[in-house]
Amino acid sequence: MSAFLHQALKASSVIIATLQRQDSSLYEKHTRGVGGDISIGADLLSERIYKEHLLELASIESEESGFIQGAGSDYIVLDPLDGSDNFLSHIPYYGASLALCDKDGKCKEALIINFCSKECVIKGVIEQDSQCFRFYLHEYESKQDKAFVPLDSTPLSKCGIFEKAYSNHHIAKLLYDNGLKFRSLGASAISMAKAYEVNFMLFMGEMRRFDNKAGLFLCENLHHISSKNWTLISKDKHIFDMILNFLDNSKG
Repeated sequence: MSAFLHQALKASSVIIATLQRQDSSLYEKHTRGVGGDISIGADLLSERIYKEHLLELASIESEESGFIQGAGSDYIVLDPLDGSDNFLSHIPYYGASLALCDKDGKCKEALIINFCSKECVIKGVIEQDSQCFRFYLHEYESKQDKAFVPLDSTPLSKCGIFEKAYSNHHIAKLLYDNGLKFRSLGASAISMAKAYEVNFMLFMGEMRRFDNKAGLFLCENLHHISSKNWTLISKDKHIFDMILNFLDNSKG
């Protein structure tokens, strides 16, 4: 495993243990971050721990603090706490998104982790083989590379994920009218990582690079499109084309 992935997983383990303490400082509001949202204590703590583990390898472009100088010419696009509102609401669906990029912005490796389930999805070089893998953090910590299972699309699923459904009633109705069930889970990067298992992942609006840099890299093998209007990913070409048709016809 690369130094980037190893250090990112080590940092994630520390963050998970710290967040589980539920210290009151984690819920305090701070200033507005570079990504546009008000940072909370948990955002800043997660960023600090990732900085401690990763700046020796690369610079960091974080949703909270912006560009942070590190070693070398590579940089990491970081959302240190994807799903902050879920964390604040004690809803167990939040984590982090990290994408290692070269100086030209091309993604080389990526990790999306759910801090609650400790499920990890990575794309990187493992035993000279570059592909996507899914595993649980405790499996990696106890078994090292033997924990990795190649990430393949599951043949059966019943629902998709529609982030921002609450503000896109007309699209939600179109999906419902055509028998496309969905859930809105509130952590867009983690939801992108679930695209191999669910029927589709739809996000309305323009996703920030902190949210989608790692996810789009992980989902390159699936049907996908990302624009200023929406991001759509699906393992199923028929479902992908159906939803894309809805989106195209709803313009204006």
